[in-house]
Amino acid sequence: MEIRKMHRLGAGLAALTLIGAACAPQAPVQQPAAGNQPAQQAPVQPAAVASGYARPELLVETDWLAKNMNDASLRIVDLRAADKYQAGHIPGAVNLNQNDLDQKYGEVQNVAGPDKVAKVLGDLGVGNDSKVVLYDDNKTLIAGRVFWVLDYHGHTKTAILNGGYPKWEAESREATRQAPRVQPVTFKPTPDANKIADAAYVKANLGNTAVSLCDVRTPEEYAGTDVRAARGGNIPGSKNVNWETNLTSGNTAVMKLAEQLKELYTAAGVKPENEIVTYCQTGVRAAQAYFTLRLLGYQKVRNYDGSWHDWAADASLPIEKKG
Repeated sequence: MEIRKMHRLGAGLAALTLIGAACAPQAPVQQPAAGNQPAQQAPVQPAAVASGYARPELLVETDWLAKNMNDASLRIVDLRAADKYQAGHIPGAVNLNQNDLDQKYGEVQNVAGPDKVAKVLGDLGVGNDSKVVLYDDNKTLIAGRVFWVLDYHGHTKTAILNGGYPKWEAESREATRQAPRVQPVTFKPTPDANKIADAAYVKANLGNTAVSLCDVRTPEEYAGTDVRAARGGNIPGSKNVNWETNLTSGNTAVMKLAEQLKELYTAAGVKPENEIVTYCQTGVRAAQAYFTLRLLGYQKVRNYDGSWHDWAADASLPIEKKG
């Protein structure tokens, strides 16, 4: 059973007046392609490139997705809890628990290896050539994490839905309770070591002026007054940019415009010409910041997947406290 919530914008809002005749019947909003020409499939891009992002194809708008969700090459991935997905989701979306793409390594939970990732994504119908749109209901936090996992494993056609499900729902767009039938496909990961960092890599680059460490936790965590691991504080030399400042406020938070984001990171000393290593507590908030920097066109970005949980646990590694 489907829940129909979509307000089809523009349908039936304008009368077509004919001179000397009655109003003609209105055409449906979405017309099939005329003649024998197949409908052109739009690439994964936002409705407007005016936001100024260097990589606008990484962020799609709700209006674009509503018009393209029937694209056979598109795989929409809902990253919310299973009960929320079952209560209503974007038509055609499959449900994914982000933890299925992780693996426990001792006390640290990091991204899973290629075999596990290939199995999870392949079973969801995500192949190497699939166009993937991710969405969540937590300010793109989980979507950012999964974006990084796919990017790290070599998937090159992944985008995030700006505003996620809260924006989709607030606009009264179409939703359904029906899960799509999925034909498993083959996904072949190609992990890129240049998109991930570990403690050894970070330690080796302490003091390297060509590498910027970006701590995306709260100011309190950064200062060491909010302790969530074996030790409190930050990695020496790191700059603090709380990941939540990447988004607007409110119930339907969206990504800030490019100029606002550039000012935010530039003011913190996170230079686009440097290699950037993002970190947080467990590599999830850091992945959202990774996505943000990619969106802005930063070329060299790594996610320290173990992040502060990993760093603080090793008493031999140095820390700073700003508080």
